[in-house]
Amino acid sequence: MILNLLKRNIAGWMVVTMATGFFSCNKMLDIKPTDQVDGSEIFTSLGTVNKAVLGVYADWEAAYTWRIGSVMADECSIGLKNNGVNGSAQQLYRWSYASGDPEISAPWVNAYQVINRVNRVLEGIDKVPVPDAAAEQEKQHLKGELLAIRAFEHFELYRNYGSSGKYQVSALAVPYVTTSAISNKPGRPSYVTFMAALQQDITAALALIDDNKEVSRMHLNAVNALQARVALYAGNWATAATYAGKVIDKVPLATRDEFPGIWTDRNNAEVIFKLTRTNASPMRPGDIWKNATTGIAYFAPAQKLLSAYNRDLDIRYDSYFDYDPALEKDGQLPDVIKKYAGSTGAENLNDIKVFRTAEMYLIRAEALLQSNKRGEAAADLNILRQHRLLDYEPQNFRDVPQLLQAILTERFKELPFEGHRYYDLKRLLLPIERDQPAATLHPQALFYYLPIPQAEIIANPNIRPNNPGW
Repeated sequence: MILNLLKRNIAGWMVVTMATGFFSCNKMLDIKPTDQVDGSEIFTSLGTVNKAVLGVYADWEAAYTWRIGSVMADECSIGLKNNGVNGSAQQLYRWSYASGDPEISAPWVNAYQVINRVNRVLEGIDKVPVPDAAAEQEKQHLKGELLAIRAFEHFELYRNYGSSGKYQVSALAVPYVTTSAISNKPGRPSYVTFMAALQQDITAALALIDDNKEVSRMHLNAVNALQARVALYAGNWATAATYAGKVIDKVPLATRDEFPGIWTDRNNAEVIFKLTRTNASPMRPGDIWKNATTGIAYFAPAQKLLSAYNRDLDIRYDSYFDYDPALEKDGQLPDVIKKYAGSTGAENLNDIKVFRTAEMYLIRAEALLQSNKRGEAAADLNILRQHRLLDYEPQNFRDVPQLLQAILTERFKELPFEGHRYYDLKRLLLPIERDQPAATLHPQALFYYLPIPQAEIIANPNIRPNNPGW
């Protein structure tokens, strides 16, 4: 049956309501044996459909992919007390994981769970009665949101479980699921087939979605950002530059004064789209780095990352990191990842920033460089640096390799712990190189690629072969 892990984790789909600006659970609807959902409750009005869409957002756990993106790469060092039963993601960090480990299966399960809920709403949304043209437009916008979420989640699955890091038309992707039936046993499409389905959803979403500015919903700027990111991975340089530019024109970079407030949720400067997290959320993003109950720091920032910054001039350093002598006294690493540290009474709890304008500048810079527009690419990189570094003077770059390395280094410094580093190295077939302790994982190595979760391989023979070596 399709995605055995999904079946075991879905007993229905969640409907949530908004209360004082936050998500809270309302009720669960059972899946009927025929795989059909009774729409008598959900599809009676746009209001109830909107609550179902909010349920999709509430169930969306981007932190699972973030954990892989950082822990697999060279952004962090494992905590000195991150071991045994008191540890977290230890084998993932040590590149010795198994295909049945929860860190490997969690992104798969959650993504297909969200996709299933999206598909259930999409299958019934057209029957929702609307009284006028304005209501019809609202309905179409909701459909566009759902299509965009479906595209995003499939792209995350592709980044995690695709059989090749670099885009190759014949490489094996993951099933692109557009039906809520969970009895299917799909095979793995090629990258080119997968990307065609993904692009179809993005194109449809762009045609339906409106230009509202609610950062906690997939609006037009967010879908444009998704299109830019997808195009970067596929090597569609012109598309990547164009759509990143659409976002840049609409959402300015944060000033140096605004930037620290992004990470404490005091403002939404340059935030294109974020997932709102509350005390009811099952996973807080800061839980990846520290156990708030025991005080164990699972991971600290890597010295390689810390040394990449000018600590005195770069606003990012104090926004992303802290130093806690109490941890050192407790026999732990004193450097702290504070990007999602939360606040008193809500430790580790912050909203998840899915798309920011800084990423769009870096996407456009890389795409322009790959399109032989070195001057324009350098200009984008210099603009970003001027917003982050005090008294920064624009630099000239002598050749394409030097500028490409500068762009990749800036991605390393701008986007740590936001679910990018491992995937950046992977899409460029670059080794993962850590410094303390020294360790290198080459693209030819078994653990460079994640496997399809073992439970899925057992349940669905059509999803074979697993990724190389697994």
